[in-house]
Amino acid sequence: MSAINGFVRSDAAFLLTDGLSYFEGVPDDVNLNKAHRLHGLNAVVAATGPAQFANWMSTRLAYKSFDNLIETAEAQITHHFQRYARDYRGGDAVSCVALAGWHEKDDRPAMYCIELETAGSPEALRLKQNSEFEGKYVSVSLTELPVVAMPPPSREEFQEAGYDLLADFEKVDPESYLLHCMEIQRRKRFDGRHAVGGLALLTTVTASGVAQRVVHVWPEDEPGKKIEPAPIDWSAWRAARAGAWMSG
Repeated sequence: MSAINGFVRSDAAFLLTDGLSYFEGVPDDVNLNKAHRLHGLNAVVAATGPAQFANWMSTRLAYKSFDNLIETAEAQITHHFQRYARDYRGGDAVSCVALAGWHEKDDRPAMYCIELETAGSPEALRLKQNSEFEGKYVSVSLTELPVVAMPPPSREEFQEAGYDLLADFEKVDPESYLLHCMEIQRRKRFDGRHAVGGLALLTTVTASGVAQRVVHVWPEDEPGKKIEPAPIDWSAWRAARAGAWMSG
């Protein structure tokens, strides 16, 4: 499944991605980088679904600039998704793709997302029938968004965790704010298993470049071992990070 959380403020776009992947129902990697830099651009691409899809696609996208890429990105992403699903997934795949980059003409950061699934996909049907994910989509066409959380927690889950849905993105600390959402996602299940974990990698896109750093590791997550998130006291979790909530 994977998790992609992000938001855009006036001087940067931020994406937080996890590092967990499964192979034949068993965790096989907990240290994946799922946000891949686009050569020659201040931009990255990330994707939920097949763990290697974003990396595979990142070397195949055609562009002259980020502005130019966005003009054709929907068609390109859709084409590459269908090809990847056909060649590597038996024609059965679901993915949410996120592009974060710096627009050269307008001199600003931006984030775009699109939700994809193959026709008649059993994977998509299972996702839609899952009570924790049913009916939750970003956009079926490439859309610029100020914030994204995939898979999206429910309003009840946000409330239980004390998550601030009305936060001022110009003031919040990206690491703490996005990790808070990922801790919620980590406790969701898909096909009876937890699908978010390993590590949390923060990607920051600015006018001067792309920076990435690991901001959290779940040491209990290991390849070949069932993912079992520890119980969490949300009040204690927030209190422990109170000093970092506002970047000032």
